[in-house]
Amino acid sequence: MSTQRSSLPPRASRPTATGPAPQPAPPAHRRLAAAGLAAAALSLAADAVLVTVGRAAFTAPASFGKFGFGSYALLTVLGVAGATVAWGAVTRLSSRPAWLLTRLAALVTALFLIPDFLLFGTPGNPAGPVGILMLMHLATAVITYTALLKIAPARGGPR
Repeated sequence: MSTQRSSLPPRASRPTATGPAPQPAPPAHRRLAAAGLAAAALSLAADAVLVTVGRAAFTAPASFGKFGFGSYALLTVLGVAGATVAWGAVTRLSSRPAWLLTRLAALVTALFLIPDFLLFGTPGNPAGPVGILMLMHLATAVITYTALLKIAPARGGPR
């Protein structure tokens, strides 16, 4: 019997765990709701500022109805609500929810920008206001992502 110590680090000599990865706990429902409400309110405020800048900087024809509050408010609130529900599901289903949300947010934002890109160069849709519309999408995405991770983070487990 040898008294020589193994050169393997202690954690390498332990058996490997084969079970599922530890699950972080999902955020409390009230925190999820607070994050969604904060994201919606801040996104609407950011959109209103961007619309004001867009109207001051560019001439949008009367047919460009995307700067009307009713036009963008409903879609903004629906988008934030969808992201909030998705975050609640992701925190329950993924062992790395923040990692997954980052990728989902990038993918969904890119997909929602496609219609804006298609508006460029079409009659009645000048480039300046369409660019502002794209900034509105990006602002909502950043605000919602940040609110979900800061106000309603997954509790414990890997991020």
